[in-house]
Amino acid sequence: MMKRLLLVVLLSMLIDSMSAQTSDSLTFLQHQISAFELQLRSIEQRDETFNVQLKELKSQVARLSDENSSLDDALRQKQESFDSLARIVANNSANIKTTADELGVKIQTTDKAVSNNANSIRTKTIWGAVAFMLALLASAMVWLLHMRAQKTSDDKIALLKNQADELNEKIVGQFSDEMSELQKLSDVLRNAGGNALTEPDHSLVKTLADRITFMEMTLYRMDSSVKGHKQLSKSIAQMKDNLLANGYEIVDMLGKEYDEGMKVTANFNEDENIEAGKQIITGIVKPQINYKGIMIQSAQITVSQN
Repeated sequence: MMKRLLLVVLLSMLIDSMSAQTSDSLTFLQHQISAFELQLRSIEQRDETFNVQLKELKSQVARLSDENSSLDDALRQKQESFDSLARIVANNSANIKTTADELGVKIQTTDKAVSNNANSIRTKTIWGAVAFMLALLASAMVWLLHMRAQKTSDDKIALLKNQADELNEKIVGQFSDEMSELQKLSDVLRNAGGNALTEPDHSLVKTLADRITFMEMTLYRMDSSVKGHKQLSKSIAQMKDNLLANGYEIVDMLGKEYDEGMKVTANFNEDENIEAGKQIITGIVKPQINYKGIMIQSAQITVSQN
């Protein structure tokens, strides 16, 4: 505001001094006055901007002052906590020193007790080692006797296995010879069936089916690695196919699950090796035979269950 008053005074003086001049000089002065007024307004706007900035700076200073006070309070609290911890550490150090002194005395007493017990323990250890060696020697003798008995048992088992394999091979050989005879009967049956004008006699087929089933049962219980096993199994399958071609079906049941709806005569055996809740057909006394889709013989079976 002072600057404005000074400018007004100067302008007044200039106007008074120039009042005697020509109108052209007056016009020039008016232009000068307008320019001064513009500069004056610009200065006033800058002053207002500076005032606003000054207020903002004062606000920031006040806020920083408050934050500084908060930091001082926090620092004072931290210092108090540090002093408290320092006192605790000092107390703990004193307690540790006292405990260490007490332990020193106890350790000396313990060393003496340990030294006294060491001799006793050493003596007991020697006798314990002697007892251990005797027990080890006895265990070795028992193990040697067991191994010798096991070797004898293994030799006997191997001998029995070889004898069983030889017996199975003989059985398979006999079945193979018998299968040749059964094939001949099957051929006779096929020829007779083709020439017959009346209902055929099923007794021969039932005999063949019983014998085939017996062979299957025997092979089922054998190891498949027995010599001739696979060849005989193929021959049996071929025989059953020949019968099927003549209208006779031998129903496969061996090794399958038993169903309550089967039209069979069943005997049940308990077998813990069977899965709980399962019922497996493990034996066939007589097979089920169908002729042209009609059952002419019901099965008699053995069912194993757990």
